Amino acid sequence: MKIDDAQIYAVPNVAWTALKKNHHVVILFDASGVTAIKKGGFFGGDQSPLDKAKLPERERQSLSAQLGVSIEEVPKNYGEYIHLLKNKGVKLYANKTMMLLYKIDVDEIDKAITPINLGKMVELFEAADTYVAY
Repeated sequence: MKIDDAQIYAVPNVAWTALKKNHHVVILFDASGVTAIKKGGFFGGDQSPLDKAKLPERERQSLSAQLGVSIEEVPKNYGEYIHLLKNKGVKLYANKTMMLLYKIDVDEIDKAITPINLGKMVELFEAADTYVAY
């Protein structure tokens, strides 16, 4: 599954739903989407924009109902959501070339995400049965 920053926040819901149906899920942060996983920034710290983006309570309630999980199991922000997906087996990657263009070093991104080169990206695309771009 390829994502970019335009719809990045919708992707976790699709990924979690696909996992519940026993699909193998891969998320690739590409293009300007790599900026969503960079820690630090203007307000610094060890948070990324995903960590700072809260999941609206209505969305949490909807996910709880749709996925048949308790509200306590639904993350409170998108950073937690990415980690939940990783813990459930989702492979998380970031395009190293885009990281270079946005001046993001490997040590500046969330450790749950593995930077990959263009060759590995092509391998992922070749192996995918379904490719969804957001």
